[in-house]
Amino acid sequence: MSEKETILVWLDFDAYSYFHLGLISKLSNLEKFDFIGIITRKQDMKFFENQKFVKFKKLFYYPDCYIKKSSFNINNLKKIEEEFGLNIWLNIFSDRSFYKFWTDFHKFTYEEILIIIESSLLFFRDILEKEKPKMILMQTPGENVSNVLLYELAKKINIQTFMPMDIHYKNHIHISSNNKNTEISNKLKIIENDFEKSLPSYDKEFIKKQNYSDVLKTISSFDPSMKSSSQKIKHYIRRMSNKLEPIYLNTGKTKLRLIQNRVHNNFEVKKRERFLDKYAEKTLENEKFIYFPLQSEPEASILMNTPFYSNQINLIEVIAKSIPINYSLYVKEHPLQKIKLWRSIDDYKKIKNIPNVRFLHPNVNAQEVLEKSQGVISISGATGFEALFHHKPVILFGDEYYDKLSMVTKIESIIDLPLKIKNALTNFKFNDRELSMFVKILKEFALPVPYYSIIKDGVSISSIQRNENNFNLTESAFKKFIEKWEKEFTILAKTILQRSTETN
Repeated sequence: MSEKETILVWLDFDAYSYFHLGLISKLSNLEKFDFIGIITRKQDMKFFENQKFVKFKKLFYYPDCYIKKSSFNINNLKKIEEEFGLNIWLNIFSDRSFYKFWTDFHKFTYEEILIIIESSLLFFRDILEKEKPKMILMQTPGENVSNVLLYELAKKINIQTFMPMDIHYKNHIHISSNNKNTEISNKLKIIENDFEKSLPSYDKEFIKKQNYSDVLKTISSFDPSMKSSSQKIKHYIRRMSNKLEPIYLNTGKTKLRLIQNRVHNNFEVKKRERFLDKYAEKTLENEKFIYFPLQSEPEASILMNTPFYSNQINLIEVIAKSIPINYSLYVKEHPLQKIKLWRSIDDYKKIKNIPNVRFLHPNVNAQEVLEKSQGVISISGATGFEALFHHKPVILFGDEYYDKLSMVTKIESIIDLPLKIKNALTNFKFNDRELSMFVKILKEFALPVPYYSIIKDGVSISSIQRNENNFNLTESAFKKFIEKWEKEFTILAKTILQRSTETN
């Protein structure tokens, strides 16, 4: 038999590790691959070492590379940065625990950060060079700095990476080899001048039928099935009694501080909700306006893909300075921000205090806002995609797979923003043929896989493993999981096999 090719699987926290185990369980049936897994939580390590669904050639526990390390070598980091063409500080700022977001328990010092980063880079480089994987399966980079570093190193040494990507098309995803879905936009660019004309037209009714808000409801319901107060109390008592794993995300966490933080957050969320209910506008005025949808934070799409536009409050002020005098800027809070404790009241006040900005309540119907707007300006995300079907001009700061369309204006320099906005509003021409061509290509790449529903079930399995600490319970739950989603995992496995044979 010829030597098997190696697939490296990034088995990250919670649902992601069980999603990828379900996926490779289909690939393992082919008996043509060896699997190497990198695991980020001890709770998952125990299950993966004993499960029989996939035979792993090796399993690595990622935190071992930095736990108990007490120093770093800046010259070594500089050498790695130059050798692989990285921008390490840009990668560092993508992590939610190092700056701005998850810092309630500990604020990492310069030295602490670089110890983790150097250790991680050496760890990933060593695995990639020694194991020489044909491909890496992972979720979209940006959940944490570790998967960002793995992704960046892999791309620099031409190892294929495959990840499920949201394409803003209900219950469909795309398997992409990069974090920008460029396969779709590249094909659009190649064939735009050689395309048949007999295609269906698309408008707002098409996008309304997709009802992407249902996807947001699924995401917002990611809850480890603890419905009653007694279940939640038992969960937190059990959590308090367990010793916290010594990963950097747990630095500074003690039982008392966890309880205090939980109580504080409960009060804070209610206070922020009351502010939104009292001061955020719930109706639309009869006036010309441009729509800016806030993106939920922290979010990989901002921290990883548009890091220089990550301060949305400042960006709103910049946009407000750039719009024509007879327009207002409507800013709407993202419904998913609730599960991230809403934004601070100070942030909401800053938005409301900008004189030509109207701040909309998150419950305002987004399709109605799109329909009544004169255009959309967005960092990235689904709203710009939906605006195309409302025949509205779209202005983007970040990269999106639909940004090659003539109806989309890309901001390359913030200095150009006032002129770009003016041109988009006054010179916009809806191109029906182009949108029809785009949807046809999108449907070619779209896989009928309800990714977020699968992830929701994965959250439940992770909760069982974390809270019950019973291998048989986790094994039983996972068996039901892969049986339930067998068709979808088969589709994903076949797509990855096909994509792996294509030229990079």
